[in-house]
Amino acid sequence: MTQLNIKNLGQIKSANIDFGDLTLFVGPQATGKSILLQLIKLLIDGENIAATLMKYGYQWEDDLSKFNELYFGEGMCNLWSESTEVIIDDEEIYLDALLPYELSEEYEYIDEPEHIFFMPAQRVLTLENGWPRSFTSFEIGDPYVVCKFSEHLRLLMQQGFMSKDKDSAIFPQTGRLKQEISDALDVSIFHGAKVELNTVEMRKRIQINVNGNLLPFMAWSAGQREFMPLLLGLYWLMPVSKDSKKSDIDFVVIEEPEMGLHPRAILSVILMCLDLLHRGYRLLVSTHSPVLLEAIWAIRNLQNNNSDVKYLYQLFDLNPSPPMTELFENILKNKKFFTYYFDQKEDGVEVRDISSLDPFDEDLSTADWGGLTSFSSKASEVVSQAIQDTL
Repeated sequence: MTQLNIKNLGQIKSANIDFGDLTLFVGPQATGKSILLQLIKLLIDGENIAATLMKYGYQWEDDLSKFNELYFGEGMCNLWSESTEVIIDDEEIYLDALLPYELSEEYEYIDEPEHIFFMPAQRVLTLENGWPRSFTSFEIGDPYVVCKFSEHLRLLMQQGFMSKDKDSAIFPQTGRLKQEISDALDVSIFHGAKVELNTVEMRKRIQINVNGNLLPFMAWSAGQREFMPLLLGLYWLMPVSKDSKKSDIDFVVIEEPEMGLHPRAILSVILMCLDLLHRGYRLLVSTHSPVLLEAIWAIRNLQNNNSDVKYLYQLFDLNPSPPMTELFENILKNKKFFTYYFDQKEDGVEVRDISSLDPFDEDLSTADWGGLTSFSSKASEVVSQAIQDTL
């Protein structure tokens, strides 16, 4: 999929999107960013989604409005309506064509491949008392992507970390991340603490070990709790092998990777995103963070000026190393970055390309990066005016 055109999907009036290696979605709350990302997941993984729902006993009886609510979440029954138009690479797509025509108790579940790994904004809900929830533990009406993400984490914890002989270290974990990225996460998020998988009252639980003191999940900082399911999702995408990826996964969706994090920690997460690009994934990211946009603005300018990788080392405050030099060279030479702004109008949301991120653009949406930097500019103007008025 290289291009997507949409009309009349929920609050989205129109969207024309070309996908880069990293495609960013920015805009106010409730403008359709999450809906669009879920739609992309449905368009690519429709057969896998339908098979998974039937595997766990869900039925929608050929009623597409019921499927809308089952997949997108409660209250979304009319999201994809008769007036909705969806075109992928010049081919119009219909919702009923994405799903099986007939459902029956005799339907045989087939393990359809999954091509998009989706990390939802509600990911903190997937960890309950330090352990991922199962797919069927969620209520009908909870978005499918939340349930599936939690199930991915549950299987990862069972198959990837659990040891028959001893408890396992989750972070830091040898070979899973580049050492430079692991060190950056430690400095900005964990501050020397270790994340462990321990047995507590005969049940496995994720705990933080701070100088020998074991803290349960609910005693962690808000940022650590928000980051933990994101880290586990990134682990799932990063097998313990040099720069490898999951063979079937093409796209990775990350909603609001900055949630609960200090700007320095956000830079560490951006490094992990760049590593995903280096491994061959394509990323779709929604964000409200100017830090992320500032990093992409800097990378695009470095690309346009054919700059040396030393400037990326300066940007992320890292010491040079061969693995990171290889990663940074790949980013500067080969990766494309697009940004789209979800612009709320009176008659609906228009999704517009602001990829230049030019602070001098006549279009204020582009100059203010979709409103993420407008308050900073306004604050500076107000203070400057106040100082001048006192002279």
